[in-house]
Amino acid sequence: MTLDDTATGRLLWRVTTRWRAAVDRALAPLGLTHAQYTLLGSLFGLARSGARPSQRELADYAGLEAIYVSKLVRTLEGAGMVVRTGHPTDTRAFQLTLTDKGSAVIRDAVTIVHALHDELTAPIGGIAGPRNRELIRTLQALLDPSDRSETMTETRTLTGQDISEAHGAVRGLHDHVLDGTGTTPNQHITLRVVAGRGPWADQGALRDHLCDQPQLGLDQAAASRLLDGLTRRGLITGGAPVTLTADGEALLARLTATIQNTTARLYDGFAPADLAVAQRVLTQVTERAGRLREEL
Repeated sequence: MTLDDTATGRLLWRVTTRWRAAVDRALAPLGLTHAQYTLLGSLFGLARSGARPSQRELADYAGLEAIYVSKLVRTLEGAGMVVRTGHPTDTRAFQLTLTDKGSAVIRDAVTIVHALHDELTAPIGGIAGPRNRELIRTLQALLDPSDRSETMTETRTLTGQDISEAHGAVRGLHDHVLDGTGTTPNQHITLRVVAGRGPWADQGALRDHLCDQPQLGLDQAAASRLLDGLTRRGLITGGAPVTLTADGEALLARLTATIQNTTARLYDGFAPADLAVAQRVLTQVTERAGRLREEL
């Protein structure tokens, strides 16, 4: 009998091995392995839904062996990403909580992994492509129906991890588009503000407006540096009033066209009804998060 390189099991094993190695390399700067990322991401998702799982519960959710999870948790605890505390009803168990460091690391990791997965699935049209969705359905069909992690995946509801991963993936895609032009996200937003709400009386007025936008996270000094950089690049005028230069208008037009095209491809294939439901859910999540923040 000769080894068949086209055998399903062997091909699945080779793809899995290569993907895990690729994720390990991509996450190395964050101090994570693929397995640690899986566990940390699962804990992040459970925590965002209000749960404080035990190691056993986390193992079931992540689809990993309990003894392996115990080893991973000890490593993550030693790295300052996870804290173990006593369980309120089971003296033999621990509850797991992410630290601030752990939350920050997993958010960065999600962005990296989603960008990597989009790159790895590029031969079949990327993460959002119909061939990838069909591949997911095929792999789910091949899994043991009794697999507990798969059952939980099929029945679980929307969590903060899902929202965070989607946000990270889209933000990473947007940043990738901008990287090719040497433009940062805040610079892009500023160009849009100047074009859409200008002309501005002077840079001081524009700076104050930018500082009032919480999504930018700018103070007076940072906003001034941002405007100085755009002025030096010849994208906005330095005097009063402040408007886009011809180069600034050309750059904004190119970025707008590219982002619109990318967005169309991103949402291609989604049923309008599904998008409408997603929009309603995300709007309500945003509103509720705002109200809860005021209450806490």
